[in-house]
Amino acid sequence: MLTHDERLACARSAVDYITGRTADEQLRPVPNCPGWTVYNAAAHIGRVAIAWESMIGATPDDPASRTRGYAESERRPAGATTADLASWANSALDQLEADTDRSCYFSMTGGEGTVGLWGWHAASELGVHRLDVELALGHPHSLDERQAGDAIAYTAQYFLPAMRRAVGVDPGRLEFSIAAAGDGETAGPVVIESDGEGSVRVGGPPVQLLLAMWGRPHDGVKVLEGDAAVWDQWRALPTEAFQFGTWD
Repeated sequence: MLTHDERLACARSAVDYITGRTADEQLRPVPNCPGWTVYNAAAHIGRVAIAWESMIGATPDDPASRTRGYAESERRPAGATTADLASWANSALDQLEADTDRSCYFSMTGGEGTVGLWGWHAASELGVHRLDVELALGHPHSLDERQAGDAIAYTAQYFLPAMRRAVGVDPGRLEFSIAAAGDGETAGPVVIESDGEGSVRVGGPPVQLLLAMWGRPHDGVKVLEGDAAVWDQWRALPTEAFQFGTWD
C-alpha cells in the first residue's frame, strides 16, 4: 500500500502529465473514453476537482456539497486553458496536504470519509485517467506494480461498491489475483463480497486488472474460476453509473 504522501505525488504527477500535453496531442481521441480527446480528459480532471474540493471542505453530513461543487464547475468558462485546468485540480490536491484524519463528506461512501481517503481516491482515479491518455498517445504506462496494486485495492473497497449502489445491481462476489512480474507469482486476493449468488475469480497483470475494473479495454486478464457473466456485469457498472460528457 502507498503512503498518503506517495498517493499525492502520484495524483500530482498524473495532473502534470495530462494537462501538460502539446496542442497537437490535446486533439488526439482517447479510445478508452469514447467521444473524448486528450483535452477533454484534462477538462474532466480539472472540473471534477472543483467538486472534490467542495466535498473535502464539507462536513460528513453535508451531501449537498457534491451538488454545490458540480454546480460551481459548470459556472467555470468553457474552453479553459490546460494551465487553468491544472490549477483547479491542484487546488483540490492542496486541501489534502495536512490533517489526513479529518472527517469530511466522501462521495464514494455517500457520507463520512477522511482527507486521507480522498487522497487514495485522487491517486486511483487520476492514475486511471493517466493510463487512458498514455494509451491514446502511444506512451508506455507509467504506473508501477505497487501503485497499480494500491489503486486496485481502492477500486475494490470503495469505487466498485459505490458503482453497485448507484446502479442498484449486485453482480456477485468478485475476487482478484494480481500477477507479479517475473516469476508469475500472484498477490492478493483482493475481494469484493456480495449478497448475490454469483461468484468469479479473475487474474492478470496489475495495470491491466485496474483498467478492466474501470471498464476499460485490457489485455491479459482472465477468468480463473466461476461465472464470467459476473465479471462482465462488474466491468459494466462504471459506465452505467456515470458517463461524463466532454465538459468543453
